[in-house]
Amino acid sequence: MPNSMDTMIAKGTGAVKSVEARLHGLTGVFKTLAEQHGEVSALMKRVKSDADKRADLWPTIRMELVSHEKGELREVYPVLRELPETRMMADRHDAEAGALETLIDRINNTPTASEEWGQFFEQLVNMVENHAEEEEAQIFPVAQKAIGAQRAKEIDARFLAAKKQIAHTV
Repeated sequence: MPNSMDTMIAKGTGAVKSVEARLHGLTGVFKTLAEQHGEVSALMKRVKSDADKRADLWPTIRMELVSHEKGELREVYPVLRELPETRMMADRHDAEAGALETLIDRINNTPTASEEWGQFFEQLVNMVENHAEEEEAQIFPVAQKAIGAQRAKEIDARFLAAKKQIAHTV
């Protein structure tokens, strides 16, 4: 479980990502997703810089990643799959989500003190960073334009509810 400093760093990083997203014209669910990318990235960086944080932060990182990804799969990407301009992006995202879930499971079943855990975690960090960059730079702007600000706001409320529900099962 993150301590107050870890939480403050994560929330601060998320707030910065939210402002950046807004400056790039993203609203609603796309702004929320970018904010969550920032928060989990900050927690992951804390683990990378301090191996003693592995056991404390991994359950939170895992819950955030799994609930975020499953929330996207439930509420965001089905909408994008409906539109010709975002359909291929949604299909690619689904394939990447499977690889992410497999790696999360592998990490979760490996002792946090082991060297292997660190190697798997490094792979996860790279995967999440690449995924977030791709979404924020390529997918979200196209999707925002395709669905519009109002629909992005509607999806945001559904995504947040789904993420919260999923988080309780992780």
